[in-house]
Amino acid sequence: MAKPIIKTAVLFSILSMPAVAEPPTQSTDELVAEARSMVNAFSGSLKQALQAAIKEGGLSNGIGVCNTVAPEIAADNSDEQWTISRTSLKVRNPDNAPTDWQEMQLHAMEKQPVKNGKPVEVWQVSEAAGEPAFRYMSAIPTQELCLGCHGKSIAPEVKDKLAELYPEDKATGFSEGDLRGAFVVSRSSR
Repeated sequence: MAKPIIKTAVLFSILSMPAVAEPPTQSTDELVAEARSMVNAFSGSLKQALQAAIKEGGLSNGIGVCNTVAPEIAADNSDEQWTISRTSLKVRNPDNAPTDWQEMQLHAMEKQPVKNGKPVEVWQVSEAAGEPAFRYMSAIPTQELCLGCHGKSIAPEVKDKLAELYPEDKATGFSEGDLRGAFVVSRSSR
């Protein structure tokens, strides 16, 4: 009779052990490829929605899309394992503030957001408990299209809309080619 009790005790002790993050089973190259694909899908959908909104109602209308549609696009491109978002050293939405790791990467990217004609990217695979098993960032260089809302010279009606939707906005003063922020992709360990 003692054997079933011992087996049960061993099972409960195993189940009560703290979870350790397991590295993803995919290779790093496969993880990076998946992250790039997610960034392309998210950025493509966001750019398309922004351009349509601006065409329909000007820059102020585009700001509304960024405020409501961008989070929906990010959610649509995320799932139980993968999450995509954006961050910056100068955030428009305080909910997008960088983590310590992201801030460190942004400072490094700030020096050279584009290399060989492509946005700079960085990634990390981690086995540390409490950390994403994989995280990836791709620089968002400021493009001409961005300057109407993120540049140094912003029209008064755009400033008013920004103040209305983003009272804590810090995401202005950029020039073309500056690091505007980064796309962030992370994968949980399970």
